[in-house]
Amino acid sequence: MAGITWRDPAALPLRPLIDLTADPAVPPALVAETALFCAGRSDPCGWLPAHAPPAGLRRAMHRSGLLDAKDTLVAPPEVRERLETEGHAGLLWAARLMRALGRREDAAKLLWRLGEDAPSPVRAWRDLLLAEDGRQPLPPVPPEAAGLPVRLATALARAGHAATIGQPAGEALAAAESLAAGLAGDRLGVVARARILAVRLRCPGEPGPEADTVRAVVRDLGTDRDDFLARDAALALLRAAARAALNETGAGPAREFAGAALDLDPTGAATWLLAADAARAAGDQEAARTHYRVAARTGLAERTAAVAGLLDLATPTAAVESGGPAATADTGGPAATADTGELVGALADLLASDRREERDRLEVLVARRPALGGTVCADAVRWAVAVREPAAGARPLPLERYRPFLDLSPSEILDPVDSPPVAIHTPLMSYTAVLERREPWFREIHPQRATAAMFREEMQATAAVYGYASGGASADYRTWLAAPDGCPPEVRDRLANASDLPLLDRALLGRLLSAVGFHAEAEQILPGPDVQVRDPVGAYALASWIFAEQMLTTGHAAELEPHFRTLYDQLGDDVRYARTRVVTTINATVNAARRREPETIARWRKLGEEDLARYTALAEVSEFDAAIMTSRWFRAMGFLPFLTGDRDLLRADMDRWLGIARDLTGHDEHTRVIAADNYFPAVETAVRTHTYLGERDTALALVDELAERIDPIDPKTWLTAGELRYQAGDVSGALDAYLRAAHLQFPYGRISWFNAGQMHEQLGRADLAAECYRRSLAHWPTGVTPLRRLRDLHLRGRLPDDRGVLAAWAAGQPAWSRLPAFEG
Repeated sequence: MAGITWRDPAALPLRPLIDLTADPAVPPALVAETALFCAGRSDPCGWLPAHAPPAGLRRAMHRSGLLDAKDTLVAPPEVRERLETEGHAGLLWAARLMRALGRREDAAKLLWRLGEDAPSPVRAWRDLLLAEDGRQPLPPVPPEAAGLPVRLATALARAGHAATIGQPAGEALAAAESLAAGLAGDRLGVVARARILAVRLRCPGEPGPEADTVRAVVRDLGTDRDDFLARDAALALLRAAARAALNETGAGPAREFAGAALDLDPTGAATWLLAADAARAAGDQEAARTHYRVAARTGLAERTAAVAGLLDLATPTAAVESGGPAATADTGGPAATADTGELVGALADLLASDRREERDRLEVLVARRPALGGTVCADAVRWAVAVREPAAGARPLPLERYRPFLDLSPSEILDPVDSPPVAIHTPLMSYTAVLERREPWFREIHPQRATAAMFREEMQATAAVYGYASGGASADYRTWLAAPDGCPPEVRDRLANASDLPLLDRALLGRLLSAVGFHAEAEQILPGPDVQVRDPVGAYALASWIFAEQMLTTGHAAELEPHFRTLYDQLGDDVRYARTRVVTTINATVNAARRREPETIARWRKLGEEDLARYTALAEVSEFDAAIMTSRWFRAMGFLPFLTGDRDLLRADMDRWLGIARDLTGHDEHTRVIAADNYFPAVETAVRTHTYLGERDTALALVDELAERIDPIDPKTWLTAGELRYQAGDVSGALDAYLRAAHLQFPYGRISWFNAGQMHEQLGRADLAAECYRRSLAHWPTGVTPLRRLRDLHLRGRLPDDRGVLAAWAAGQPAWSRLPAFEG
């Protein structure tokens, strides 16, 4: 169990269905407790509980990673020993246990082995169970020799079936009541009466019991927690009464009965779902949100319906198209705008946590297209519409956005507005440079943006969150290289024979590997600083090696200065060295800025002034490429006045890099991408500069423009917007920005969700904060900080209604042992 608890909190209340034991920290859901009841019964022909796992639950557990690929039966030794016994009674006992575990096929195989020579009670149970699974018609009520339990169960099954197909159920109900009369005054008589009332409540056209009758029968069943059959019958009756009250618009009784059902089944997702519907019908939307959220966390078969409820609450004017999962009650009231936080959270659960068939999940979004089209979920809705037919070949949305980093091809599914406008072009244009053997001497051949070392790890984590098994998304180079959905064959072949390739081809391949996030592997096919530079190709190859090392050490004050000097000192007078000279001064300055060395930056700035003038004056360099390089250079050199405090020089530098970047638009597809690629970091640096100068309003206006108009699919921009809004005292605005970054999930899923949780805490929404921390941990299973926040919220008594499940789930996380002591 230790290996699966972190994957899904539903593992805890459903544990009996996994290994026929109960988690000591969390009571099982009653539907899972049924399996424990059946495993411990000695008489296989006795009373069968009313509750059984939904038909698709086992498949959902497998997709959630709660079961191994073969779904091997895991059971205590004494249970396995009984399963190996033969005989009619043994086969029926085993079949009933398999059915209670949700193993319908295994149960059917065992039941078919029971022949006509079996005793009458065994045959009667066999026929009823096969019929209830749709494998044969419902049998008539068996003769008296079969025993009262199966006779009564058959009568009730016939009544329920009649109601389902729209036929009168009175005769079958009368037969059941007649049979139950023989149990009057007995404990099982009360159980039988409760079951009959539960079925009657589901039969339209039949007189249903009054609310007081339901209350009295539930009271007669008692409160003994060890009497499973009584609790099982009471729960079935209360849930049927609550559903009937909802259908008759009786919101008050519905909430009462649903609340009583929760007392009997505190971890049952289906019961929480019913309580949410009842609260919603009563107009208590806050309680409905909480209940839907608990159902989404603790249930698997119920998760889609719970998430659909959250989506509808977040968009109360939602119009559900024909055929989609509709709301169970009309919220009424005036039109309201969408709740971004609820939408983002529900969408994350639907697409990342829900393990129903993908088509079913996408239909939830498609059915709500009119209401969600203008919200933060619009891109997910467009994606759902595009892939619901060929969904088998579609990647999860966050990975489909960054498909070029997987297999070096653009997405054919996404609407262009849903693709990062520049980021995806880095691998695509680097790939083109490899195929066309583009020379880098006088123009930009690929975008400036590159991926830090964490990029591949975040991609792999996101794939795991979405349950997407993909070698192409792997952080392991060898896995990506061999994956059918990873490295293209022609690149794989070149990499396999890299040592035989000309040096320029190796340098271009190295840049490509860095573009997709494999910097260490890029270094391995390139000559390092210990190899002498003999020509412009050698200089570009060494520059590519240093670039890979610089990206590999992002976030660390690595000592790369000697390498930059080694490269620069070997650059000759050939005009093909000119661009390498300028770029070297830029990258060396960035490295020195990491180390906060203004003297080193000043040296490179002095050298770079002459190099930039020489490069931009070359006849081979176009006006466009000269302007791009000038903007890049002044942006890097702005680190010097930033570190020295020379505000006048900093403003002058900013005017150069930002002014040029704003004026450049490009004249073809390639230059338009290069211009956009330069503009984004120019604005990002200007944001940091205005913030440093104390001009927070200007910085915030710039970052809002970047996030909302220029690049709304860039999570880093939304994170910056959140930080600036928070610094300005706008906690709600910061929350919205962090949630927008979280909605994009990749490549900053873990920090986006964590920051959103922090904002929720400041706004006094501990339950929503807990949700964000849980999602952060999904991207970061070894994360200590979000786990600490969950633990502290629990110990302070601030976790929501399923606090026991959340606390036990958190205690099963890999990083739990590394948490610091609780400070109280």
